[in-house]
This record gives sequence, structure tokens and C-alpha cells, in this order.
Amino acid sequence: MTSPSANQWVLSLLLRAACRGYQEGGESRALPFAHSFLVLPIVLNARMRGALPTLKTRMTTWVTAHPEYAAEFADRCRELVDTTREAIQLGCAQDWLAISRDGLRPGPHKFRPDPPRLETDTADVRDCYEAARFIGRWLPKDDRQSTILSMLGVTP
Repeated sequence: MTSPSANQWVLSLLLRAACRGYQEGGESRALPFAHSFLVLPIVLNARMRGALPTLKTRMTTWVTAHPEYAAEFADRCRELVDTTREAIQLGCAQDWLAISRDGLRPGPHKFRPDPPRLETDTADVRDCYEAARFIGRWLPKDDRQSTILSMLGVTP
């Protein structure tokens, strides 16, 4: 097995940021596994990331108002399934992420600050961390997981 690239480390930390954002509504909540596969396709697409709304906007409302993102989202999601799985595996191996019966949680590893700030981080990487945390905070506002997935053209 080869050692992980810097990009793979960042992807794991992006998922951790989303999990931490999801828990801001309550420590006992885990990011549902299906939702963890939505994070990277949104965050890594600069156009989509730049068009994210405020927390007051429901995801279903936003998707309805931006059909151009939903049209290409399913393909991007499929392309990133293996990448997301690898990021979860790496995150779990480093104790950055933890799998529970109800989903994905931040692992026990402590960062100060969290996420860590590296000298190599670009403005784009910092924007991705911010967007990942936002996605985590935003997802719980929608009541049904199946509604979000179907609106984005994704099936578990």
C-alpha cells in the first residue's frame, strides 16, 4: 500500500470538518453515511461551493433554485464515491473520524485549531474547510435524507 498523498489527508480533514459542523446542533449526532458522500462533491466544486447560501436557506429550496448543479451532481457524486470511501478509511486510521452505528463522527484525535492550519494550505483549501463545516451545519435543517438525495439525483 502506498502512503497517502497530501490531497487524501485534506479530504479526510474536510469530512471531519463536516462532521464537526453537523454536531454543532448536538454532540450526540453523527453525520449519516449517505450525507458523507455529498460533502466532497459539493465542497470540491468551486462553482457550487461559491453559490452556497446562508444557513437560513433550506437545502431543498437551494437545489430547486439551482437546477444546473443538480443536473451534474449525480455524475460528480459517482466519480467521488471511491475517493470518499478512501478519505473515510484514512480518517478512521488516523483517529480523525470514527464510525458509529448511526453514521460518521469526528474521531478522538485533537487538533488545535481544528481543522489544522498548514503552511501549504491555499485560500482554496481554506474555503473548502469552511464550506465543509457549512455543509455539516446545513444538512440537519432538511427533514428527510431521501428527499435530499432524490433532489440531487443520487441514490444510496
